[in-house]
Parts: sequence; structure tokens; C-alpha cells
Amino acid sequence: SLCLEVTKNTSLDDGTRVKFMTFLSWLVSTKKKALQKLQLVTTILDVVLPLMACPDRDEDEDSSQHPGSFAGSVLDTLALHLPSDKLVPLLYKNYIMPLMSSGQPLERKAGLTALAVVAEGTCEYMLEHMLQECLKLAGNGLSDPAPEVRNAALYALGQFAEHFQPDIVKYSNEILPILCQKIADEMSSQSGALTRTYYALESFCENMGEKIVPYLPDLVEKLVVMIAHSPTVHGKELAISALGAVSNAAEEAIVPFLGQVMEHLKVYLTAPDTEDGIRLKTQAIDTLSVFARKIGKETFSPMAAECVQLGIANLSSADDPDLRRCIYSLFAAISSTCPEALYPCLDPIVKKMFETLDSTEGMTTEYKNDKIPRFDLDDSIEEGKGEESDDEDEVLGDYEDIEGIIVENGYLEEKGDALASLCELVDNMATHFVPYYEETFGYGLKLVDYTAPLVRRGSILCMTHVCVALHKVIHENNFQDESAMLPKFLAVCVPLVFDVARSDKDREIVCCALECINEMLKEMKGGLIAEEQYFDSLVELVKDVLQHKTACQKDSEDDSFCEDVEDDSELTTVLVDFAGSILPSLATAMGGQKFIPYFKNFLPLIVPKEGRKRSERSLAAGTLAEICQAMKESIIPFAENMYSVFMRGIKDNSDEVISNSVFGLGVLIESSGPTLAPKYPEILGILSTFLKEDGDRRTIDNVLGAVARMMQTNPGSLPLDTIFPTFVKWLPLQEDYEENITVYSSIYSLLSSNCQVAIEQLPVLIPIMITQLTNKKVDDETKAKLTEILQGVTSQYQDLTLKSITPDQAEILKQALAHVNGS
Repeated sequence: SLCLEVTKNTSLDDGTRVKFMTFLSWLVSTKKKALQKLQLVTTILDVVLPLMACPDRDEDEDSSQHPGSFAGSVLDTLALHLPSDKLVPLLYKNYIMPLMSSGQPLERKAGLTALAVVAEGTCEYMLEHMLQECLKLAGNGLSDPAPEVRNAALYALGQFAEHFQPDIVKYSNEILPILCQKIADEMSSQSGALTRTYYALESFCENMGEKIVPYLPDLVEKLVVMIAHSPTVHGKELAISALGAVSNAAEEAIVPFLGQVMEHLKVYLTAPDTEDGIRLKTQAIDTLSVFARKIGKETFSPMAAECVQLGIANLSSADDPDLRRCIYSLFAAISSTCPEALYPCLDPIVKKMFETLDSTEGMTTEYKNDKIPRFDLDDSIEEGKGEESDDEDEVLGDYEDIEGIIVENGYLEEKGDALASLCELVDNMATHFVPYYEETFGYGLKLVDYTAPLVRRGSILCMTHVCVALHKVIHENNFQDESAMLPKFLAVCVPLVFDVARSDKDREIVCCALECINEMLKEMKGGLIAEEQYFDSLVELVKDVLQHKTACQKDSEDDSFCEDVEDDSELTTVLVDFAGSILPSLATAMGGQKFIPYFKNFLPLIVPKEGRKRSERSLAAGTLAEICQAMKESIIPFAENMYSVFMRGIKDNSDEVISNSVFGLGVLIESSGPTLAPKYPEILGILSTFLKEDGDRRTIDNVLGAVARMMQTNPGSLPLDTIFPTFVKWLPLQEDYEENITVYSSIYSLLSSNCQVAIEQLPVLIPIMITQLTNKKVDDETKAKLTEILQGVTSQYQDLTLKSITPDQAEILKQALAHVNGS
């Protein structure tokens, strides 16, 4: 109540009000259950929403110190930590809709801003229940006569584009032309409208994937014009950044436009080190990093050495933290495509990253009661070098007066990007990075208690990436001299990461820790859990997350007051997802037979109760499917139970749940051998209902995968004459390419056994398989299997093969077979 009273008291200065709002946000994130129990959510919304009806701030103003702007942060925190099915209906009906129908522009702006702010934390609920309404409100806002409302609509559209993927992509024909036109309209503007328009465009384009290709000519043309002719530095920055987002989605499809784009980009890559020049250079390097990752090794390789030299030349004189972090990201991007380009200069690059992690640049001290002025720590250290104090008590007394240390965001982001880039170098540079393992691990350990979550997360990633990479070089490259290092690293890293996952209050940090544990488990398998204490700790940790017992899932150590309030936010579902993903890896590491008793205990925690939300139902089906796959024949004692779970999921109303359940049914059939053969007629009858032209394509692909597993496991129990022609009709796969190897392996199995119906389908199958050889989404393992099938088919049915394919397909086949034969 005190926080809310101060927050709405306009006679107080903004700084005081914002401090109390900051504390309010902390209460929401740490006492979420108590807030619901005491029914304080509406009370908070009654204060926060009116504050959002404030005029737009200038872009050079610090909006974080303005109550009207900071109100959005409080609302965002509510959305991230409260159940979306309770918050959104309340917010939408009682606050957003009345604000949207107001005659006051600032109130309409507040309504749209509120809708935008909660999009991240409540995206699943909004996608499932109100996507159309959200887009309609944003669309109406774009044509509002008030500029502040139009700006809020653009912000909302950007939030929806970022968080409502992939569903929102189907509206690209309506949305992209509007955004492109608004960019042209705002070309000479420095207003917030231009920034928000680009934000919406970037968010929308970045996640479109290959669906962006038809729009590329128009998008590239408009962005290049903006880069060349925008009258403001900010406009050029935004256009260069948007070009990176477009390229990120388009990948190799951007290559035909590369010459045109680089002609303009080079101007800014070599810009002078003025304030404006550095801003443009930083953004240009950031976009160059996208090209390094996305345009393919063949295209980027001729540019790689020049890009490395560009980075090194700028790094040696860079005083700007944003420029340095972008250069680090460029090196990381190059390592993912052309690591050999970094070999000659790896040492100075890594040393510079270490310098950033050591640096105190950008740090200032804050003293109690502001009695002592702030000073720059870096300057103080430089001045004090070589001097020793004769009075230790005096030094300690100075420290007692320190209230805290403040680090500017730019320097925090630089440290975060340096750690992230080191992780990529660890992964991509293979044995060349071995000399830096120990020091990199040390920096991760040193920064694991850093206050900033970005740095803390990077430190955890650094330590675990070093452990995974070291395990690989020992076992794949026979680096036995380094083998003694791994147990030492694990002895420090594993207990520490377990402790972070259990005790850290930041859910995103905990998600990161769980993901790191899973990656180590996948790589090291039994080697990670050979120590009994590690194994026991891991099992208990996963169980605690699934039962919502970790520190970030509780309001306090004594949670009894709120024990009847569920922690049902969407972020909690993500947390449970990361924990559940560990179980299939654990089953693989242990072996299915040893995992059986643990599976019995985990099963009730995984299967969702009636009425749970879509993401939980989907998560349960996916996790159980992967566990079945990992346990192999050891799942047979649970076959009937799992069959019931997956069949229930197949009857769900969500495509995502259905698709995961169909996949689970397929791997259950594969793992349980003939056990489920009597149920094949029932299974085929249900699966056939999904094979329709307007059906969900991912589900169709998983149906084909399930049928393929049936054909491989027990073909004698199937009416192949009936089902195989239908099976072939729906090939090739279009979305779930991971099922390719299963599908084509089953075809290979049937052809190897001279199955007549499979041979009869060869005129249809051969062209399909040849086209998949040039499909960039098909992995090398599948292509090798396709080539093996085609090699056998062409030698046995040469005339039939030639009659079935076009001259272009014949050439593709010829090259593939020549590669196999070494000619």
C-alpha cells in the first residue's frame, strides 16, 4: 500500500516515485503468490494503468526515471510472473477496452501500450484466445488521428511480431506493406514513430524465415534508399539494423542483393571515429555479423580474412563499449562459418575479450547518504597503482561508506557479449582454443556471482561450454594431456550450476543453468553422473523443479501461506520445460533399464492434469515421446499406459499437442516392438484423419513418421498394399525434417526386402528423393540414406529410373552417385 500511495502521489519528485515502483516490481516478482492470495493485483492495476496515459518522452530523455514510462515495467513484471489466464482477461476487459474507447488520445495510447507490454509474458494465452483482437486493435491504432496513439500501435505491432511467432507470419501480406510505407513516410523524421516502425519491421522480418523471400526485392530496395539518403544518423542506423534482421531471415536468399548492400555498408564500416561515425560503424559491423552467419561458407569465405582484419583494426583503437561488443560478435560469427580465418590472430582477439572481463571501466561508486561524490573506479585504480596505504583501517573505513557500485549498461552488455563470444569460440575453434580453456573457465567462475543477470548467465555458459568442448577434444581428438583438467573443472562447475538452478531467484538464470546441465549430460552421458552425488543431486533438482520447489518458484522459504496458490505463469512453464528436457538425456546416459524406477517416480509429475493449458499438454507429450525414444525396449512395461496418454493427446484441440502426441505414438510403436501390433488398425484409422489438404503440415509429417516406424517395426501386421501408396502421396516432408531419416530408412527397408508395392511406387518415389538431395533443409545423414537408396535403385531398375526423371534430375542424380563412387 505504501508503494502504491507514493507511486500515485504527483506532488513527490519523479525519482522518489520510480524508486518505490522499482520496489513494487521486486515485490511482484518475489511475492507473486502472496499478491494473488491477498487479491492485490487489481489494486496495483488501478494505480499503474492511469500512469501509462502520459505524453511520449523524447528519445534522448531517460524514460526509466519517469513514472509514466516505468509503469510499463511494473505491468511487464506482472505479466511475467502471474498466470496469464487470470491477468489478461481482467486487464483486457476492465482496463484496456475502456481505455481504447476513450475520447482522450493519451488514454487510447495507454491501452495499446498495456496490450503491447504484456505480450511477452502472456503470449501463449493471447495467441490461443485473442490474436485477432490484438491485431485489430493495433490496426485501428495505426490509423488513429493522434500521433501518440499511432506510435503505441507500432510498438504493439512490434511486440506481437516478436512474441506471436510463428502464427503472426500468415498476416505478412497485410502487415509488411503498411510498415514499408510508414518507413518511407517517416524518412525525414527523428520522432519515436520512426524508431517504432523499424522495431515492428525488424521483429516481423527476423522470424519469417524463407517466407520473407518474395518480399526481398522491395524490402532491400527501400532499406538501401534509407541507408543512402536518410537525413539523420538515427535513420541510417535503423535501416542498417533492419537490413540485418531481413538478412537473418532470408539467409542465403540475400546473396543476390549482397553486392548492392555491401556497396553502401562499406561506407560505414570504414567511417571515421567521430560520435556519429562510431554509431554507424557499430551498426554496420553488427549487420556484417549476420552476413557471416547466414550467407553460407562458400559466399562468405572470400570476405572472411578482410572482415577479421577490419575487426582487429577497429578493436585496437575502440573506446566505445558498443563498438567493442559488436566486434566480438563479429569474430564469433566468423568462427561459426570460417574458423580458419581466425587461426592466425586468435591470441590478441581472446586477450582483448579477457581485458573486457577484467575491466572496471564504466563503473562508479555510490556512497551512503551521497556524502561523498561518485568517482570513476578505473581512474582511481590507475592513480593508486604502486601505492600502498599505511593505514589499513582507513581503507576499510572508505569501503564501509560505499552504498553500491553502478555499471553503465553499455559496459555490462560488452561483458555479456564478450562471454557469449568466448562461448562460440570455445565451440567452433576446436583444438585451436585448447590453450585458452583454463583461463576462460576461470573468468566464468570469477563472474558467476556478478549482480547483472546478463553477465551471470554468460559466466555459467562459459564454464559449461569449456567442459563440453574439453570432453570432445579429449575423446574425439585424443588430447590425453588435457584429460586431467576435465575432472577438476567438473568438480567446480557441476555443484555450482546445480546450486544456481536450485537457489537463484532469477528464472531466466535458472533456465540457463538447466539447459547447461542438459548439454553437459548429452555430451558426457554416464561420465557426468558417474559420481553418485552428482546423480542424486540431478534427480532431486529435476523433481523439485517439476514440483515447483526451487527458490525462483517460491515466494519465500516458508511458502505455507500461499500453498493453495499455483505458480502458473508462462515463464514457469518454460522453466518446467527445461527441467523436463533433462529426463530423456538422463535416460540415454543411464540406459533404459536403469532408468525404469526413476521413470515410475517422474511419470505422475509429467502427465498433465485435466484442464491444464496448451503448453503444458504439449510439453508433456513431447517429453514423454523423447523418454520413450531414449528408453527403447525398456519402455515396454509402460506401453499400455503410454499408449493411453498419446491417444488422449491425439484427440486434443491443439495442433501442437496433436503433433507431439503423434510423434510419441510413433516412437512408442518403434520401441515396444510387436507389443502394440494388435492396435495397428485403430492407430491407422485415427492417423488417416489428419491426412487432408488443409491439415496442419507438421502433424502430417509426424503421421508419416509414425507410419514409417510401423513399417519398419512390424510390416507384416500392416495392409501395405493400401497404406504405402497413400504414404508416398504425402511425401516429401515439409516442416518436420527430423523425421526424414525415419521415413526414408523405412522405404529402404521395404525395397531391400523386395516389397512389391514399394517397387511399384518407384516412378513416384525416385523424383521425390532426387529433389531432396538439393534441399538445404535436409541433413547430411538423410542425404546419405537417399543416395544409398538411389544407388541401389538405379543399378537394379535403370530403365525405370531414367523414365521417371527429368534431365535436370538426372544430372543431380549423376553428381550424387559420382560423389559416392569417388569420381
